[in-house]
Amino acid sequence: MKKNYYFLVPSLPPLSLRDKPEMTFAELSSRLQINLTKEDLQKTRVLRLFLDISNIRLLLMEEAIDPRGNLSEKELDEALLIHDILPEYVFDFLGQFEKVPDRIKNFPGLLARFFNEEIPKQEGFLKKYLTFEREWRLVLLAFRAKQLGRDVAKELQFEDPHDPLVASILAQKDAAHYEPPHEYAELKELIASCSADPWLENRAFAEYRFKKIEQMAENQLFSIDQILSYMAKLMLVEQMNELDEERGKLVLDTFKAG
Repeated sequence: MKKNYYFLVPSLPPLSLRDKPEMTFAELSSRLQINLTKEDLQKTRVLRLFLDISNIRLLLMEEAIDPRGNLSEKELDEALLIHDILPEYVFDFLGQFEKVPDRIKNFPGLLARFFNEEIPKQEGFLKKYLTFEREWRLVLLAFRAKQLGRDVAKELQFEDPHDPLVASILAQKDAAHYEPPHEYAELKELIASCSADPWLENRAFAEYRFKKIEQMAENQLFSIDQILSYMAKLMLVEQMNELDEERGKLVLDTFKAG
């Protein structure tokens, strides 16, 4: 039975990529822990699972992990040690490579496995969201391969060549320019308009994703889909605020050095 969250959804403060959020992701997680059903809480864990898996790479590289995943650094380390909590396909992947550099080099294979395993299991917003997160990354990969003169077939070695989007990218591997599916025409324009400034590019992609994520649940008021959409947007807002702070510190350090 689906639950309507008539009181929870209106209580969530509005989000904007331009402003620091009134509620932190940690605060939102605590509130959802109290107010959601067990079934809906599991959906929030699936949404955050992508971060857990991405954090494995950061852990292997001995870098700080994203705290918005389901597992803390200690919990993630323990899960990898005892082969527990995480999906079995994670351990299947890690078992293929003994050395850390090989695990890092082949890590796109685990991300591909994540999307291939999780998307078919989901419905509603989660299915749309995971599909979008997979596809815009593949489209961006295709553009980047053209720009940098890389072998797109090698870049897509972990993807199913019979998948419609992957097949369309591979079909254009010898073309001078890559033409994405019509639903990603806006992403093509965005890439073309971005300067070489990584910070501006990151912000442009964040704004694009924020808008698309909002559209996925705009007709699902007071539902778990609306809450999942809010979670995904809050992740983006916090990540962009963190990048803004890093950029501000860099500018300040440059100013002091001058």
